[in-house]
Amino acid sequence: MMEKGLIQRIKTEYYDKMQTRYIPLVKADLTELKASEKEMIDKVIEQMSDWSASAISSYSHKDMPWIASKEGEEINYELAFYRDAPFSVRNYGDEIEEQ
Repeated sequence: MMEKGLIQRIKTEYYDKMQTRYIPLVKADLTELKASEKEMIDKVIEQMSDWSASAISSYSHKDMPWIASKEGEEINYELAFYRDAPFSVRNYGDEIEEQ
């Protein structure tokens, strides 16, 4: 993405530690997202916006996809379907997805 000019990497100091941030240089195309997907993203951002990086890391490392994957291995998307609360909030009951 950097080679294509879509993002820029910047390094800043944050509480005496160097932090790498990636800044988008183009506006995201959200037209491919369903309203329910955007709503879920917004909820996660709201929930975790004041969490530190270490708090988010600690939380995510208790989730099934992380636990079931070996170090350095790509996390299999299908593992998302084996998640328990509080990591899974999906309701499979009467939900009807738009195609």
